[in-house]
Amino acid sequence: MHELGIAGEILSVILTEAARHEAKKVTEVTVRVGVLRGIVTENLRFLFGNLAGDTIASGAPLVVEEEPVVIECGKCGESETAAMAWECPSCKCPDIAVRGGDSLSIVSVELDV
Repeated sequence: MHELGIAGEILSVILTEAARHEAKKVTEVTVRVGVLRGIVTENLRFLFGNLAGDTIASGAPLVVEEEPVVIECGKCGESETAAMAWECPSCKCPDIAVRGGDSLSIVSVELDV
């Protein structure tokens, strides 16, 4: 369950940022997670909530934005998919470029200062 380590890192980063701004409370955290990371969103939210329990981030919702995989096909153009692809999902052409779907970043942290 790699979500536990990720939740811990997110919490560490936001608490450091909150301290830097002398915040009283973290009110919301938004993260972007690529579908290729294999992260179970509900597990990440649950674990973040548990880890944040005795901190100023207690009760702060963790909003997860999912980043899809983008397939660029010379014949069809761009399309999105929820999994790694080795061919275009529309025309099955193997001449594609794959990008995205692998991010893991904190997008925003809302603080009560």
